[in-house]
Amino acid sequence: MTSFSEIRPEQIRSDCRFYTGYKPCHRHDGCPDCTEFQPRGREVLIIKLGAMGDVLRTKCILTGIKRQYPYSWITWLTAPGSEPLVRDPLVDEIHTYSTRGLGALEGRRFHLLACLDKDAEALALSRRIESARKVGYAPTDFNTLTVYNQGSVHALRLGLSDELKYRHNQLTHPQILYSMLEMKYQGDGYSLTVPREARELAAERLAALKLPAGKPVIGLNTGCGPVFETKQWTAEGYTELARRLARDHGFAVLLYGGPREAPMHAALLDALGPLAGNGVWDTGTDNSLETFFALVDRVDVLVSADTLAMHVAIALRKKVVAFFGPTCEQEVDLFGRGERIVTDYKCSPCYLKRCDVRPSCMQALTAETVEAAVVRVLRAVPATSG
Repeated sequence: MTSFSEIRPEQIRSDCRFYTGYKPCHRHDGCPDCTEFQPRGREVLIIKLGAMGDVLRTKCILTGIKRQYPYSWITWLTAPGSEPLVRDPLVDEIHTYSTRGLGALEGRRFHLLACLDKDAEALALSRRIESARKVGYAPTDFNTLTVYNQGSVHALRLGLSDELKYRHNQLTHPQILYSMLEMKYQGDGYSLTVPREARELAAERLAALKLPAGKPVIGLNTGCGPVFETKQWTAEGYTELARRLARDHGFAVLLYGGPREAPMHAALLDALGPLAGNGVWDTGTDNSLETFFALVDRVDVLVSADTLAMHVAIALRKKVVAFFGPTCEQEVDLFGRGERIVTDYKCSPCYLKRCDVRPSCMQALTAETVEAAVVRVLRAVPATSG
């Protein structure tokens, strides 16, 4: 056995996935004769910065990459704050779009670079980084949008034609991504890693609420991101739905949201009167991202608009009732674990940030419609891992 006191630099297996050079890997005392060597393999870089829901659902490509390159080292560049969404046993290295993160990529050469982000910063960066093959979105000489490969042309066209995106496209987002990478799609979903500490904190929070044992738990995600506020259902709709689910069905109803939803939750609980704390509970609007994941993992069904919370529930393989108006429902795959409610408006989808139609497609959605979907989904075959 060659000890490290005798080893020469050229004998060090720097191409091993356990090697960093900063500290011992604790697998063997002699790098040249190590029997636990595992090659890093193909170096793959994924550039996907935001938004958070899009980052999460992009993880469906990880299984396909590992299928095509069993020996591979996957590096992901994302936006600051999105690291919890990207963490995964199949992701070896995560960097954020920051001075430190970009510095870690400088000078490296990849086998495959997949730029799946349309932002100008991502496009420009994809040009600068060396890679034997590049797929996805690419910059023109003006740093406007084009594509690196033929498989990404359909994705480009979807952004250029509302008619194509809204009326004719029937591919789900995972199918579009696999086409961009020119890989065969085999129904791969996306998953989410929830830290143990977050699960423990969520368990403590729910225990403090003293939920009744044995009752189905229905989560109502009341918010949506600030970019497309037209996706948000009404406070009146959520109030009536919570009342029906708790009073008429005896379900335990949990409210989910962020800081922007705090006033709505307070008003909702006030309107519910005696059902507040006795059928309907608030999980809090100040949870960390990881704790939010863990809290969503405790529901039997999550009700949500087309938001990050919906994608979190899909990633956790929960049953989902999702409603769509301004956005394209056909791009979202629930993988057989829920129902999509699509409002029947001629002007939808529209992807407008503001809407002057009254009632809007979301305002026209009734609590009775959502209630019926929740009951159907709850009674369906239990959700399974996929």
